[in-house]
Amino acid sequence: MTLHLVTPENAHLLGSVAPDVFDNEVRPDLLREFLGNPMNHLVVAVAGGTVVGMASAISYVHPDKPLQLFVNEVGVATAHRRRGIGKLLMDFLLDHAERLGCTDAWLGTEADNVAALALYRATRRRPKEEQVVVFTYDLAGAGTT
Repeated sequence: MTLHLVTPENAHLLGSVAPDVFDNEVRPDLLREFLGNPMNHLVVAVAGGTVVGMASAISYVHPDKPLQLFVNEVGVATAHRRRGIGKLLMDFLLDHAERLGCTDAWLGTEADNVAALALYRATRRRPKEEQVVVFTYDLAGAGTT
């Protein structure tokens, strides 16, 4: 298995993706748009020519904070879980953030997502655990209620 930071030059790696790595099928138009923004980051794990895991993130600056990384999503194909792939992806992504000059990285997950909590606690860097409340707005919905 190999890990790759996806760029326009190696985007062809996403031509073969195992089921349930991403929430939906990878769309070439959205992949081009994603990779066209240098603040977007995607790391994939490839085994036997197939993407079996991924981690995506966004680096950003804020008017009162230096460059930070928000980890958006980590996904590993069901058939490849519990083999350390998620940890490798997270460690790679955090190393990448450090090379970019990010001072912090953060993410959110559900309090009852036992697998995700174990993954994030197992990275080489110890996370600072905080209780947060997350609100999600459906902006594609049919108006307000």
